Amino acid sequence: MTDYTDPANRKEIDKIVLNTICKYSMDTVYFKDCNSRFIWNSLGHVQQLGMRKPEDVIGKTDFDFFPKDFAQSARDTEITVMASGQAILNVTEELVLDDDNVRYFLASKYPLYDDNGDIIGTWGTSKDVTNQKLLEKELERSYRKMELLARVDDMSGLYNRRHFYEKIDKLVSLYEEREDDSTFSLAVIDVDDMKTINDQYGQQNGDIVLKTIAEILLSNTKKSDTCFRTGGDEFAILLLDSDKMKALGAAKRLVDLIAGTPIILDGKREKVTISVGLATFDKTNPDVSELLSITERKLNKSKREGKNQVSF
Repeated sequence: MTDYTDPANRKEIDKIVLNTICKYSMDTVYFKDCNSRFIWNSLGHVQQLGMRKPEDVIGKTDFDFFPKDFAQSARDTEITVMASGQAILNVTEELVLDDDNVRYFLASKYPLYDDNGDIIGTWGTSKDVTNQKLLEKELERSYRKMELLARVDDMSGLYNRRHFYEKIDKLVSLYEEREDDSTFSLAVIDVDDMKTINDQYGQQNGDIVLKTIAEILLSNTKKSDTCFRTGGDEFAILLLDSDKMKALGAAKRLVDLIAGTPIILDGKREKVTISVGLATFDKTNPDVSELLSITERKLNKSKREGKNQVSF
């Protein structure tokens, strides 16, 4: 048996290793000259290019097999490698073949030296990681969906109480640091006589009321504003860049709009109203708890004084 540790057999083992890599490597391996023309390719790489034999690829470039943008990107990377003498490792390459066919490769490129230590080209390896990348993208989409579901009230479609507290904390920090006099306002909302509605028409019709009010709030606030369902029949709106007068005008319009929009419950047109408590953030007193307390007190005032109104 040949002793491949014997230096005398070095050439033979080099040949065996090279042939093994060429025929059996699961990762593609290729060598290129300084003009990015192929001078040696593993069989896996040749087959990836749609060819049968390594000799069919010699002298060709990526431009013969790939879209221009992809090939040019590879060429630019190889020029950088040859100029710097530094390898570029584990780069994810996206190959867009058409709208429905995208492949991903994890590629590394190295400088190719001759016996004198001069760079005469590049060599590289790549691994098809399409399935892994697609799985990552699917997991990312699922994670974003789960994140959204964790922040959204599934009945009304508005953001939930948890996200309300996250958002208001961020806004307080943002406006507290602003050097101008801009501010934001908070409106908290209760549906008037919701218990009576549920008792008379049942929970299912009560949900119709809540959904209708949520739709009205969402459709009649600015894109920069954020609407929340914070409890059973409780809602809140964060009105960005709105001082007291702007917020008061917006809140009164919502009160009038909801009161003027009959809701069909068991075939009957019912008038539903809301009460609103309003407060504007004051950066001299940036306490979130105090802001929430003020709006609750104002909401209770609206309730006491006859409902279907805004207190501020």
